[in-house]
Amino acid sequence: MNTDQLKRMRPPHRRPWLLGGLFFLLLTHLARPTAAQYYSPYAFDTTQVFSYVEQMPTLPGGGGNLALVKAVQKLVQLPAEVGEGRTEGRVFVRLVVGVSGVGRQAAVVQSLNPACDAAALAAVKRLPRLVPGYYGGQPVATLLTLPVMFLSPRHVFAANEVTRAAQFPGGEAALEQYIQKNLAVPAEVRQRDLQGHVAVRAVLKADGRVGACEVQKSLCASCDEEALRLVRAMPRWQPALGYDDQPVAVYQTLNIWFRPPAPAAGVAPPVPENQVYSQVEQMPTLPGRTGPTAAQTALQELINYPERVTNGEGQVSFVVEPDGRVTRPMMLKSISGPVDEAIMAAALRLPRFEPGRQRGQAVAVRLVVPVLVDIR
Repeated sequence: MNTDQLKRMRPPHRRPWLLGGLFFLLLTHLARPTAAQYYSPYAFDTTQVFSYVEQMPTLPGGGGNLALVKAVQKLVQLPAEVGEGRTEGRVFVRLVVGVSGVGRQAAVVQSLNPACDAAALAAVKRLPRLVPGYYGGQPVATLLTLPVMFLSPRHVFAANEVTRAAQFPGGEAALEQYIQKNLAVPAEVRQRDLQGHVAVRAVLKADGRVGACEVQKSLCASCDEEALRLVRAMPRWQPALGYDDQPVAVYQTLNIWFRPPAPAAGVAPPVPENQVYSQVEQMPTLPGRTGPTAAQTALQELINYPERVTNGEGQVSFVVEPDGRVTRPMMLKSISGPVDEAIMAAALRLPRFEPGRQRGQAVAVRLVVPVLVDIR
């Protein structure tokens, strides 16, 4: 057998570089996690970071950004200064949620103080692995900014700072029924033909009870008092919930509406404002009084001044109805709140006028009467 025949019978020579390459590829494949194929478009967890994507990172259970904020709040350990009410505010933490869902590179982008900053970072870093953001149907690294709130146990939240608003027992319909059933409309509403609402801001405590109340929009003194009485007497509400899903105190604004009742039988309703005259052929007069200052003098005699009086010159306007009644007093020139109320109340106690007349017919006329307050 010659040399050529021996070469043909011998197994072919295996090139060592080829075998080494195949071995390396096999090891690489075995060492690679199964999930890595899923993330194959991105070689590293945070190689390319997106600031906004079609689907932002979420908790494994879903719930969107609100659920994330809640989760962080439950992980926050409040510094002593916050618990004692000496510090309140927010810290904003930015982190990169990688393709794997792991949060990395957490950093404070809006600081409150060192203790709160450290507590915020610690809470964010304790978040579980998230569902990553998605862009174009693929998981991507996403930039995420989370607010971390530091509020004392005595903090009263605004309505837009809670995750669930306080609710009147039975809902809105029950609240309306409570108001209609329990509202006592003051006589002043009828006498002045008032229509409008009193806005009351109340603190609804964490246990649902009504706390401090204040009038934010006034209608009249007696209306304000009745609105406050009505709100303070309300039953316990279902309390609002904060971002840690715990009951919290919250400010609640309630509008209490007042409208004049239907006039009693035989009493004409007030003349519409667009049919009230300012000048007529025969102006209203008070029986037994004459002169240009008759109405002013009678009014001054009826004023019950408050304990604290502000001196000054004012002007009150009111309507003398066709039957001589005084309705709808208003201050054209104010002196002070309590004094103004006393003046308007006095106007409603004026005796019936001889009504104004136009072409022989009794008509409604609006009078303007100056008032001088000079208490020494």
